Amino acid sequence: MMLDAFALSEQPQPLVAAGVQRDWMETGTARHAHRCLPLTIANAYGWQLLLPEDVTASWNGGPGIADVSVSCSRPHQAMSNFANGILTFDIGYIFRTPLDFHLLVTGPTNLFKDGIAAMTAVVETDWLPYTFTMNYRFTRPGQVHWRAGEPYAQICIVRAGVQQSVQPVIRRLEDDPKLAAEHAAWRERRTRMRERLAAGDPAAIQVPWDKDYFLGRYADGRTTWAEHTSKLRLRAPIDQRR
Repeated sequence: MMLDAFALSEQPQPLVAAGVQRDWMETGTARHAHRCLPLTIANAYGWQLLLPEDVTASWNGGPGIADVSVSCSRPHQAMSNFANGILTFDIGYIFRTPLDFHLLVTGPTNLFKDGIAAMTAVVETDWLPYTFTMNYRFTRPGQVHWRAGEPYAQICIVRAGVQQSVQPVIRRLEDDPKLAAEHAAWRERRTRMRERLAAGDPAAIQVPWDKDYFLGRYADGRTTWAEHTSKLRLRAPIDQRR
């Protein structure tokens, strides 16, 4: 499958495969965030757009376009366009996906800015002949800053029509005895681990987690038959303009 990115200028924003690393994950006891597989997979789930220049934006709390001020040496990279505390970033590409595939566009996953939040969109890039914007909304009056080279948007491909074809059904756990037994076994192991942690068990403190999810296995040691991903490394874009 191809994701075509048609550059709208000779120097569009860098487009890179998203990485696993997040600065905040380096803090905390033994860097435990790195052991959360669903989180690290989400970090690398797609491609990111990087800022070519620093951006500083401020909001005074007012409802107008002029109430958001932006400073950036690259023209039109970031601007106040929609009012109501919304900051808009330029996307320097027209993206095209195969028929029936769209782009989920959001902020860099599990990367946070105090005082502002990324807005998420789904774009029908299988037919759209023009680009879109990446938007953030201030959560309170104040100032935020991005450094050159920092990601400001993340995109991933999603299948069109899947969501509306799904019928959620709420059931009792007891309706699936096998699932209930597997859940009970997991809960018992997790409870024992927490008790050991509370008691100050050195071994539990050193490794306060089990590897079942990471290894794709059940509590009894069986390996899942489903496709399991423990590491995600996406392909870097190929620049065919050269």
